[in-house]
Amino acid sequence: MKINTNGFSSIQIHLIGMTLFLLIAAGSTYAVYSSWDSHQSGIESSQLQLTQVSEDLSTAQRDRGRLISKIANLNLALDDHDSIIQPNSINELAVQIVALAEKHSLELEQFEPSPPTTLNQEAIQPISMRLKAPYQAVSEWLNELHTTMPDIHVVGISIVSQNATAESVSSNIRLNWYIPTSDQPTQ
Repeated sequence: MKINTNGFSSIQIHLIGMTLFLLIAAGSTYAVYSSWDSHQSGIESSQLQLTQVSEDLSTAQRDRGRLISKIANLNLALDDHDSIIQPNSINELAVQIVALAEKHSLELEQFEPSPPTTLNQEAIQPISMRLKAPYQAVSEWLNELHTTMPDIHVVGISIVSQNATAESVSSNIRLNWYIPTSDQPTQ
């Protein structure tokens, strides 16, 4: 065995070299693995972000479709807005209701407004009516009243018929007209 001048044998030097080599190889392997693991984590994070963005885009597209549908419905409602009747006085309201009754061939026997009052901080005009007409005509009249005069609400209806096969029915109807707030009720 040769002895090195530094006091180390060649085997010891080889062992030290081998140990250093193994430490460097282990360190390099760890560094490569850490870099690869970090890269994989970045890829997984990117994939999760891509999945989330895809889901968000899908949700946004569904919401956009719903909004387009709502806009179309609002446009239809605006088109129908021209058919809405908005009287400013009880006299105008009476004229409109009588015209609507005549349109549906109703016999208007009574139209009696009560004094204006307040309901839930809203000014209302109670109205009592008595109609005579076929039931179907009364039903169609109520539907059109609801559509064309949204500020009128039916409070009560009483329908009386002479018999089950009677052609006409007598209808007592109580309405509340929500008086426009910018105008004072006029009689």
